Amino acid sequence: MKTRIKLSIALVPALLVWTTMGFAHSEHFTKNAQSPQKSYEFRTSVMTIYKWYLSPMGAMVKGKVKFDAKAFAESAKGLETASSMNLLQGFPSESSEDEIDDSDAKPKIWKNFEDFEKKYKSLQIEAKALAKIAKQGDENAIKAQFKKTAASCGTCHKAYKTK
Repeated sequence: MKTRIKLSIALVPALLVWTTMGFAHSEHFTKNAQSPQKSYEFRTSVMTIYKWYLSPMGAMVKGKVKFDAKAFAESAKGLETASSMNLLQGFPSESSEDEIDDSDAKPKIWKNFEDFEKKYKSLQIEAKALAKIAKQGDENAIKAQFKKTAASCGTCHKAYKTK
């Protein structure tokens, strides 16, 4: 029993050092992840994922490739999942687009953040509806919902994207 108590007392300082190191690393990571460059990389990566799922669905809707309900449903589910991530974290208020040469984001995003957030939430709602409708396999309903989902992307791009 005395050995266990001594061992416990000896381990407390080690645990404190280890815990402190963990918090220090976590704080460093959070600051680094919030840099304008890291924020830009995050949001462009997420948008690339959206494009990965939207492109084949758009090709089916436009008739460029044969409509495949199962493949469409898989892409719709992927878009729903990707849109559930908080893209808004890629636009922290400290972000300065002047520091990012390749950014397509207009500075008015930060001036109208509530509207930007509203438009993004609309995408999330439409993507979720698309995934649900795509599961049912009705081509006309799927195409109609895809147009709504794509339009929700477009309203944000028209207002807040330069290219």
